[in-house]
Amino acid sequence: MRSIAVVLAGASLILLLQAPPAQTQVLIGYLFGEKLATPTFNMGFEVGANFSSLFGLPGPIYVFGGAESVYGPVFGLFADWRFSENFHLAGAVLPIAGRGADGLAPIPTGDPDFDVQTAGGTMKRSLSYLEIPVLLKWAPQRNQGFRVGAGPSFGVVTGATDRYDVVSAGGAHYILERDIGGQLPGLDLGLSVDVEWRLELLSIAARYTHGLTDMSHEGATDAIYSRVLTGTGRIYLGKKPSP
Repeated sequence: MRSIAVVLAGASLILLLQAPPAQTQVLIGYLFGEKLATPTFNMGFEVGANFSSLFGLPGPIYVFGGAESVYGPVFGLFADWRFSENFHLAGAVLPIAGRGADGLAPIPTGDPDFDVQTAGGTMKRSLSYLEIPVLLKWAPQRNQGFRVGAGPSFGVVTGATDRYDVVSAGGAHYILERDIGGQLPGLDLGLSVDVEWRLELLSIAARYTHGLTDMSHEGATDAIYSRVLTGTGRIYLGKKPSP
Protein backbone atom coordinates (compact mmCIF):
# COMPACT_ATOMS: atom_id res chain seq x y z
CA MET A 1 0.00 0.00 0.00
CA ARG A 2 2.84 2.38 0.83
CA SER A 3 4.46 1.85 -2.58
CA ILE A 4 1.13 2.54 -4.31
CA ALA A 5 0.75 5.77 -2.35
CA VAL A 6 4.27 6.84 -3.32
CA VAL A 7 3.56 6.15 -6.99
CA LEU A 8 0.31 8.14 -6.87
CA ALA A 9 2.00 11.06 -5.12
CA GLY A 10 4.80 11.06 -7.70
CA ALA A 11 2.34 10.97 -10.58
CA SER A 12 0.38 13.89 -9.08
CA LEU A 13 3.56 15.95 -8.72
CA ILE A 14 4.55 15.28 -12.34
CA LEU A 15 1.10 16.39 -13.54
CA LEU A 16 1.34 19.61 -11.52
CA LEU A 17 4.79 20.43 -12.89
CA GLN A 18 3.88 19.77 -16.53
CA ALA A 19 0.45 21.40 -16.63
CA PRO A 20 -0.11 25.03 -17.73
CA PRO A 21 -0.86 27.50 -14.86
CA ALA A 22 -4.65 27.35 -15.18
CA GLN A 23 -4.69 23.53 -15.33
CA THR A 24 -2.26 23.41 -12.41
CA GLN A 25 -4.68 25.42 -10.30
CA VAL A 26 -7.53 23.06 -11.18
CA LEU A 27 -5.41 20.04 -10.18
CA ILE A 28 -4.38 21.70 -6.90
CA GLY A 29 -8.01 22.47 -6.12
CA TYR A 30 -9.22 18.94 -6.75
CA LEU A 31 -6.29 17.20 -5.07
CA PHE A 32 -5.98 19.36 -1.96
CA GLY A 33 -9.27 21.26 -1.58
CA GLU A 34 -10.70 18.80 0.96
CA LYS A 35 -7.42 18.64 2.90
CA LEU A 36 -7.05 22.41 3.17
CA ALA A 37 -10.63 23.20 4.19
CA THR A 38 -11.36 23.87 7.88
CA PRO A 39 -14.22 25.63 9.71
CA THR A 40 -12.24 28.90 9.40
CA PHE A 41 -10.44 28.40 6.07
CA ASN A 42 -11.57 27.41 2.60
CA MET A 43 -10.50 27.73 -1.01
CA GLY A 44 -11.98 27.30 -4.45
CA PHE A 45 -12.21 28.49 -8.03
CA GLU A 46 -12.85 32.09 -9.07
CA VAL A 47 -14.33 32.51 -12.56
CA GLY A 48 -15.53 35.71 -14.18
CA ALA A 49 -14.70 38.64 -16.45
CA ASN A 50 -12.82 41.94 -16.33
CA PHE A 51 -14.51 45.05 -17.71
CA SER A 52 -11.43 47.25 -18.10
CA SER A 53 -10.16 50.47 -19.58
CA LEU A 54 -7.03 52.63 -19.54
CA PHE A 55 -7.14 56.18 -18.18
CA GLY A 56 -4.94 58.53 -20.17
CA LEU A 57 -5.17 57.00 -23.65
CA PRO A 58 -7.26 59.03 -26.15
CA GLY A 59 -10.34 57.32 -27.55
CA PRO A 60 -13.86 58.17 -28.75
CA ILE A 61 -15.68 56.53 -25.81
CA TYR A 62 -14.81 57.10 -22.15
CA VAL A 63 -15.55 54.75 -19.27
CA PHE A 64 -13.90 55.24 -15.86
CA GLY A 65 -12.18 58.29 -17.44
CA GLY A 66 -10.35 56.20 -20.05
CA ALA A 67 -10.78 54.81 -23.54
CA GLU A 68 -13.42 52.37 -24.74
CA SER A 69 -13.64 49.43 -22.35
CA VAL A 70 -12.99 45.79 -23.22
CA TYR A 71 -13.89 42.46 -21.69
CA GLY A 72 -11.32 39.89 -20.59
CA PRO A 73 -11.67 36.49 -18.88
CA VAL A 74 -10.74 35.90 -15.24
CA PHE A 75 -9.86 32.51 -13.80
CA GLY A 76 -7.88 31.18 -10.85
CA LEU A 77 -7.96 30.05 -7.23
CA PHE A 78 -9.10 32.04 -4.21
CA ALA A 79 -8.69 31.43 -0.48
CA ASP A 80 -10.53 32.84 2.53
CA TRP A 81 -9.44 32.78 6.19
CA ARG A 82 -11.76 33.93 8.98
CA PHE A 83 -9.51 35.08 11.83
CA SER A 84 -12.32 36.62 13.93
CA GLU A 85 -16.09 36.49 14.15
CA ASN A 86 -16.65 39.23 11.57
CA PHE A 87 -13.35 39.71 9.76
CA HIS A 88 -11.82 37.64 6.95
CA LEU A 89 -8.53 37.79 5.05
CA ALA A 90 -9.17 36.85 1.43
CA GLY A 91 -6.84 36.47 -1.52
CA ALA A 92 -6.68 35.03 -5.00
CA VAL A 93 -4.15 33.96 -7.61
CA LEU A 94 -5.63 34.62 -11.06
CA PRO A 95 -3.22 33.61 -13.86
CA ILE A 96 -5.86 34.48 -16.45
CA ALA A 97 -6.91 38.13 -16.04
CA GLY A 98 -7.24 40.08 -19.29
CA ARG A 99 -7.23 43.89 -19.39
CA GLY A 100 -6.94 46.57 -22.04
CA ALA A 101 -8.76 49.25 -24.01
CA ASP A 102 -10.22 49.68 -27.49
CA GLY A 103 -11.08 52.49 -29.90
CA LEU A 104 -7.74 54.21 -29.28
CA ALA A 105 -5.98 56.71 -31.47
CA PRO A 106 -2.78 55.11 -32.84
CA ILE A 107 0.27 55.83 -30.71
CA PRO A 108 3.41 56.86 -32.62
CA THR A 109 6.04 54.12 -32.49
CA GLY A 110 9.03 56.02 -33.84
CA ASP A 111 9.05 53.83 -36.97
CA PRO A 112 8.08 56.17 -39.85
CA ASP A 113 6.96 53.36 -42.18
CA PHE A 114 4.77 51.80 -39.49
CA ASP A 115 3.32 55.13 -38.30
CA VAL A 116 2.37 56.15 -41.83
CA GLN A 117 0.33 52.98 -42.22
CA THR A 118 -1.53 53.33 -38.91
CA ALA A 119 -2.28 57.06 -39.13
CA GLY A 120 -6.04 57.62 -39.21
CA GLY A 121 -6.83 54.10 -37.96
CA THR A 122 -7.80 52.81 -34.53
CA MET A 123 -5.89 50.73 -32.00
CA LYS A 124 -6.73 48.12 -29.37
CA ARG A 125 -4.34 47.42 -26.50
CA SER A 126 -4.60 43.94 -24.95
CA LEU A 127 -2.85 43.14 -21.66
CA SER A 128 -2.43 39.72 -20.02
CA TYR A 129 -2.08 39.73 -16.24
CA LEU A 130 -1.36 37.43 -13.34
CA GLU A 131 -3.59 39.18 -10.81
CA ILE A 132 -3.23 38.78 -7.02
CA PRO A 133 -5.76 40.73 -4.92
CA VAL A 134 -5.34 40.64 -1.12
CA LEU A 135 -8.43 41.86 0.75
CA LEU A 136 -9.49 42.45 4.34
CA LYS A 137 -13.24 41.74 4.52
CA TRP A 138 -15.95 42.58 7.02
CA ALA A 139 -18.82 40.08 7.32
CA PRO A 140 -21.88 40.93 9.45
CA GLN A 141 -22.94 37.27 9.37
CA ARG A 142 -20.57 34.44 10.19
CA ASN A 143 -21.01 32.14 7.19
CA GLN A 144 -23.39 33.65 4.62
CA GLY A 145 -24.77 36.93 3.36
CA PHE A 146 -23.23 40.28 2.52
CA ARG A 147 -19.57 41.19 3.03
CA VAL A 148 -17.31 43.98 1.84
CA GLY A 149 -13.54 44.28 1.66
CA ALA A 150 -10.61 46.35 0.46
CA GLY A 151 -6.89 45.94 -0.05
CA PRO A 152 -3.99 45.99 -2.52
CA SER A 153 -3.97 44.28 -5.89
CA PHE A 154 -0.75 43.10 -7.52
CA GLY A 155 -0.98 42.77 -11.30
CA VAL A 156 1.98 41.02 -12.95
CA VAL A 157 2.01 41.83 -16.67
CA THR A 158 2.62 38.63 -18.64
CA GLY A 159 1.97 39.99 -22.13
CA ALA A 160 0.93 43.12 -24.05
CA THR A 161 -0.07 43.73 -27.68
CA ASP A 162 -1.17 46.74 -29.70
CA ARG A 163 -3.50 45.80 -32.57
CA TYR A 164 -4.12 48.39 -35.30
CA ASP A 165 -7.15 48.41 -37.59
CA VAL A 166 -5.83 50.11 -40.73
CA VAL A 167 -7.40 51.23 -44.01
CA SER A 168 -5.14 51.47 -47.07
CA ALA A 169 -5.23 54.25 -49.63
CA GLY A 170 -7.29 51.94 -51.83
CA GLY A 171 -9.89 51.37 -49.09
CA ALA A 172 -8.76 47.86 -48.07
CA HIS A 173 -8.90 46.97 -44.36
CA TYR A 174 -6.03 45.10 -42.72
CA ILE A 175 -4.57 44.48 -39.27
CA LEU A 176 -1.12 45.27 -37.86
CA GLU A 177 0.12 44.03 -34.48
CA ARG A 178 3.04 44.99 -32.23
CA ASP A 179 4.26 43.11 -29.17
CA ILE A 180 4.94 45.80 -26.53
CA GLY A 181 5.34 43.54 -23.50
CA GLY A 182 8.94 44.56 -22.93
CA GLN A 183 8.08 48.28 -23.07
CA LEU A 184 5.64 48.35 -20.14
CA PRO A 185 6.20 48.10 -16.37
CA GLY A 186 6.13 44.50 -15.16
CA LEU A 187 3.99 45.21 -12.07
CA ASP A 188 0.70 47.13 -11.95
CA LEU A 189 -0.06 47.98 -8.31
CA GLY A 190 -3.63 48.96 -7.49
CA LEU A 191 -6.23 49.31 -4.76
CA SER A 192 -9.30 47.05 -4.83
CA VAL A 193 -12.76 47.28 -3.26
CA ASP A 194 -14.79 44.06 -3.24
CA VAL A 195 -18.51 43.47 -2.56
CA GLU A 196 -19.65 39.87 -2.13
CA TRP A 197 -22.86 37.95 -1.48
CA ARG A 198 -22.01 34.55 -0.01
CA LEU A 199 -24.20 31.46 -0.19
CA GLU A 200 -23.54 28.01 1.23
CA LEU A 201 -21.21 26.70 -1.50
CA LEU A 202 -20.58 29.71 -3.74
CA SER A 203 -20.38 33.50 -3.81
CA ILE A 204 -21.22 36.20 -6.32
CA ALA A 205 -18.90 39.21 -6.20
CA ALA A 206 -17.92 42.47 -7.87
CA ARG A 207 -14.49 44.06 -7.45
CA TYR A 208 -13.24 47.44 -8.60
CA THR A 209 -9.46 47.92 -8.99
CA HIS A 210 -7.98 51.40 -9.28
CA GLY A 211 -4.52 51.21 -10.82
CA LEU A 212 -1.77 53.31 -9.21
CA THR A 213 1.15 52.44 -11.51
CA ASP A 214 1.88 54.45 -14.63
CA MET A 215 1.47 51.81 -17.33
CA SER A 216 2.63 53.95 -20.25
CA HIS A 217 5.14 52.49 -22.69
CA GLU A 218 8.71 53.68 -23.03
CA GLY A 219 8.99 57.20 -24.41
CA ALA A 220 5.33 58.16 -23.75
CA THR A 221 4.63 61.68 -22.53
CA ASP A 222 1.29 61.00 -20.79
CA ALA A 223 0.68 58.71 -17.81
CA ILE A 224 -1.69 55.74 -18.25
CA TYR A 225 -3.55 53.99 -15.42
CA SER A 226 -5.72 50.86 -15.46
CA ARG A 227 -9.34 50.87 -14.29
CA VAL A 228 -10.97 47.46 -13.85
CA LEU A 229 -14.43 46.27 -12.80
CA THR A 230 -14.45 42.50 -12.19
CA GLY A 231 -17.52 40.31 -11.87
CA THR A 232 -16.88 36.79 -10.54
CA GLY A 233 -18.41 33.65 -9.16
CA ARG A 234 -16.49 31.82 -6.42
CA ILE A 235 -17.04 28.10 -5.99
CA TYR A 236 -15.79 26.51 -2.76
CA LEU A 237 -13.91 23.23 -2.60
CA GLY A 238 -14.18 21.01 0.47
CA LYS A 239 -15.88 23.61 2.66
CA LYS A 240 -16.44 22.35 6.20
CA PRO A 241 -19.26 23.46 8.51
CA SER A 242 -18.60 25.78 11.44
CA PRO A 243 -18.31 24.14 14.85
